[in-house]
Amino acid sequence: MVKEQFSRNIGIMSEEEVEKLHNTTIAIAGCGCIGGFSAELLARMGIGKLILADPDTFDVSNINRQCAATHKTVGQMKAEALKDHLLTINPDMEIDCYLDGVNEKNVDKFVEEADYVIDAVDYFAFPESVALHRAGRRKNLFITTAVALGFGTSVLTFSPDGLSLEDYVGIPEGVTIDELQGQTFPPTGYTQILPDYATEEKIGQWIAEKTIPTISVGQALGPGVLVSKLVLHLLNRQTPKFVPESFQLQFE
Repeated sequence: MVKEQFSRNIGIMSEEEVEKLHNTTIAIAGCGCIGGFSAELLARMGIGKLILADPDTFDVSNINRQCAATHKTVGQMKAEALKDHLLTINPDMEIDCYLDGVNEKNVDKFVEEADYVIDAVDYFAFPESVALHRAGRRKNLFITTAVALGFGTSVLTFSPDGLSLEDYVGIPEGVTIDELQGQTFPPTGYTQILPDYATEEKIGQWIAEKTIPTISVGQALGPGVLVSKLVLHLLNRQTPKFVPESFQLQFE
């Protein structure tokens, strides 16, 4: 029997599909923009368990774009604040939090129970993202990620037996996580078409200053596409394109 809360899913999904989502666990590394909105969409769709990881706290500058970021949650741990928010949507959800974020030491445990992984690790924590992808491949998991590009988004899905994150960005497979410190994901890896205002000079400046401009709509579009593709994949309805192919939606 489908709970009343998810009754409007029926017709788009079958009762069996709703039950499958209820028995699914998604691991989300990063609880800010992409991770936070993805978590909320999954909660509203009826996913049974989420495993959240984020070492940061909300600040005022997060409020323009991050789920669960409000003037009331400034100073709170992002994962804990997001968990509290999600439980107001679905109190029956099971949610675990990793308040140290993901790292080389805990990442295997982080993905141990997962059926699918969302990589929403902070852009400037690229080594942790690589550690996450390596753990996902060891467990034969699909990993999906998205980036907001102003008024647009780009979504990439990595297959465990397809092109690895390291190969995709041109990093040797054997490089250690320590050796990756200070490196970032190249912007051209997300998309071949950047908005006009994202010139090479400006991108270099943003990365150097560790302050990349971003707004709410791109951060909502990304999770909308990402979660749609993830759920359709989980329900065996549609297989997403895997990297090096990607999905992009861009408005100028």
